Amino acid sequence: MTDDTRIEPSGPTAVEQTATRVRWSDVPAPLKWLVPAVGVGIFLLIALPVAMIIGRDGFLADSIRATNPTLEPRLMEFAINASIIYAVVLHAVDVVLSIWLVIKVLQGRQWARIALSAYLVIATFFSLYSAAAGSAYLWAVIPGDSIHVIMLILLWAPRSVRQFFAMHSGQRQNPQGQPA
Repeated sequence: MTDDTRIEPSGPTAVEQTATRVRWSDVPAPLKWLVPAVGVGIFLLIALPVAMIIGRDGFLADSIRATNPTLEPRLMEFAINASIIYAVVLHAVDVVLSIWLVIKVLQGRQWARIALSAYLVIATFFSLYSAAAGSAYLWAVIPGDSIHVIMLILLWAPRSVRQFFAMHSGQRQNPQGQPA
């Protein structure tokens, strides 16, 4: 004898519990500033590979030559192309990652706040490394790193932001308002 009767769980399902929506009006003002900040960051992330392509025989070749002055012309062409491809791929990943993480932060996801913070620290470190390759990159490094620092402050310093994440963390743990 088989019983085809299904027992439906009462209350919201796991999918419904994690799909809580945050209204734009509920997002603290400091977090709203992440949107234009990431927009400027994306502009810089796109502009740098474009500048490298345009200046491939100028500042890009000069920065490669500065680290390896005896590089043969054939290998120099390979190094230029590899640098451009690397920058395009890395910056494309950075653009997608930063957009996705900011969206998740605006939804009140604590893990995204931590991941975005880690990303910003790592990105700042590597941009400083790029700046050490030559002053030709400072036009992108200085504003980019400034934006990273501003975004880190916006993610952690304001009391309203800390309260926002505390509230959303508590809602996910107790979606029905019941004590744990």
